[in-house]
Amino acid sequence: MADKVYTSAEFKRERDNFHALCKDLERVEVKKWLAQILEILMAERAKDQRNNEMTLLDNLIKKHEELIPTVSKTVEMVDLYWKCYAYGDELKPHIEFLDGIMLSSTREIAPSCVENVDELIERQEKSLVQLDTKRNVVNDLIEKGQKILENPDKPMFLEKHVQQIEEGWDLTKTKAQERLKLLNDTKEAWVGYAENNEVILNEIEKGIEEIKKVKKKFNLESAFDDLAKRQKIFNDTRNSIMGLYQQIQHNVEVMSLTIPEDKKKNIIKEVKALEEKLVVVEQFKEKVDIIDGFCNELKSFDGSLKTVDAWMTGAAKELENIRNASDKMAPEDRVARTMDLQEDIAAKVEIIKKNIETELALLPQGDKVPQDAQEFKDEMNRITKYVSDLQEKVKKECDNFSEDVKYWAEYKTGIKEFTPWLVSAESSSTEGLAKPSDLGEAKALSEKTHGFANTCADHLKVLDAANAAAIKMTTHKDADAEVAAMKERYMKIKAVADAWVKKVDTLVKEWALLDNTVTELNAWVAKDKTQEGENQFSLEKMESTLGELKTIFKEKEKLVEQL
Repeated sequence: MADKVYTSAEFKRERDNFHALCKDLERVEVKKWLAQILEILMAERAKDQRNNEMTLLDNLIKKHEELIPTVSKTVEMVDLYWKCYAYGDELKPHIEFLDGIMLSSTREIAPSCVENVDELIERQEKSLVQLDTKRNVVNDLIEKGQKILENPDKPMFLEKHVQQIEEGWDLTKTKAQERLKLLNDTKEAWVGYAENNEVILNEIEKGIEEIKKVKKKFNLESAFDDLAKRQKIFNDTRNSIMGLYQQIQHNVEVMSLTIPEDKKKNIIKEVKALEEKLVVVEQFKEKVDIIDGFCNELKSFDGSLKTVDAWMTGAAKELENIRNASDKMAPEDRVARTMDLQEDIAAKVEIIKKNIETELALLPQGDKVPQDAQEFKDEMNRITKYVSDLQEKVKKECDNFSEDVKYWAEYKTGIKEFTPWLVSAESSSTEGLAKPSDLGEAKALSEKTHGFANTCADHLKVLDAANAAAIKMTTHKDADAEVAAMKERYMKIKAVADAWVKKVDTLVKEWALLDNTVTELNAWVAKDKTQEGENQFSLEKMESTLGELKTIFKEKEKLVEQL
């Protein structure tokens, strides 16, 4: 009996038989009946044999009585086992129910459309409802099993039964809920896949239309306003399309858990076709990036024009300052400033050349040019012409000032040559002339004064040459003043030189006349001792000659005193 696995019904029959046997053993009348039957059987037998048999019966009864506690314990165990077998039979339909739910919740499914998924969801929801309906019954069974498990003599299989129903219920409920969630996710994926595909195609079409609206604008403020607008639209479009695409990928990922292989291949083809259309995002980005670069280039172009325009005013003013202040500057300074201005203009010309290249690449060409673009072109042309004209003016001024340097050098050379002589001549003219003591000294003085006068004439030529060079300069106000001052000083010296020449020439003439008269008188006096002299001598003539000599001498003395 202990070595066999029974059903509860089989074990109940064995238990009933065992109970019947145990009840017969406990009945007192059976013992009396055995004793009576033995008396009857041993009545005609020998006393020894009868005593023998009676002893055997007593021993048997005694042995039976000794078995009663063990049998009682066995009865209890049999009852316990019967309860356990009965509990197992009671669990069996519930275990089978859970197994059925588990099977339906874990078996492979391959719905090919959302309708199939709805059917599976309906079934699964029913299964969960059935589970919830049986929850109280199962809890009672678990509680009942746990109560039986409190008996220390419980069989080993009972714990397995209790564990099976307890864990089986939780696992089945979990698997059923997981399957329902999977089915709901699958349904959501099917619906989402269809809806998201429809929406993303619409978004792609919108993106294509928006790409067509991305165009260059040539008003700087409008260009950046439109760029910001297009960038926002692009970001919204990209986020929308890529967000939908990610949702579709998720939908496909969820659907792929259950859909059949043929359907999966079709979906993969659909997704691949969709991926090819996603190029619109990159195209949109490229178009917006082009406009972004264009706007930055237009801003840089506009800034360059404004910088050159602002510089032009200062450059023109600088040229005017050089012109207006040229009389206050040395020609070298004028040339240096105009050359610096020329270099600055040359640098701006290079910028303008680059701007022209930028304009050709940046702005539309031809006859029909948008007004905003034409304004840039007009400003570019205005600045180009202005700077070109300014460059020519500065070049001309620089050329003029370069000639001034040459004339200035000629002028300064003449002034440097003339000034030391002028200072020396002024000093000499204030010293006066030495008083000669004889005609030879007077002639020497005459030669000196004539030489001084000639030197004056020569240096006047130097001053005139310097003045002629100065007059050729662009501005010669200071030079004119300096030449005028030197000429004034020169005229004073020239007047002195002329006066000296006149005085000394008169002195030499009178002195020579005096010497000639004395010589003539001496010669005449020497002849008076000869015959010829006697014939020529005349007292009146002598007196006349002496008077003349006296007059000449006084004039000579007067002239000497006037030197």
